Amino acid sequence: MIYYIKGIITIKEKDFVVIESNGVGYKIFVAPETRDLLEKEVTIYCYTKKTDKENQLYGFPEKENLELFEKLLKISGIGPKTALGISSIASMEELKKGIEVEDKKIIKKIFKVGKKKGEQIVFEISRKMIQESKEDEVYQALKSLGFQEYEINEALKNTSSEDSDEERMAEALKYLGQ
Repeated sequence: MIYYIKGIITIKEKDFVVIESNGVGYKIFVAPETRDLLEKEVTIYCYTKKTDKENQLYGFPEKENLELFEKLLKISGIGPKTALGISSIASMEELKKGIEVEDKKIIKKIFKVGKKKGEQIVFEISRKMIQESKEDEVYQALKSLGFQEYEINEALKNTSSEDSDEERMAEALKYLGQ
């Protein structure tokens, strides 16, 4: 499987680019927003879709977008083209935050794929967020201290995922103590 390709863009089309690397031209499907941002020399992280008839590469300028793409593919009814469009809208963190605070701009971009599909995506990402938070050590520690699920979720919204568990725990307890 190809994880990334580093090379020079030789062709830019509506929904793909061709990157030449070591004398081989790779056709990589990208979102139009991504295509417009790519420089001449580039590193693209790839997802390979294999079918009986062909192999297709889907490309992303950041690893985080590739990871989001792969998570979106796990949602029933989401194919590579839809996932490509959504993963180019924002990072997983931005999508999560947008859904948490009901950011109309992010949700409207998701609904470009269709209202029903957009609702399904919002639901699945929300479900994953809840599952991830329940696997979180800080969540489990607060639960063992006797706090209710809704209290913990509110407290954790006020912490930064970039902080250490100790810092998040301190912030959550500070919030819960108010």
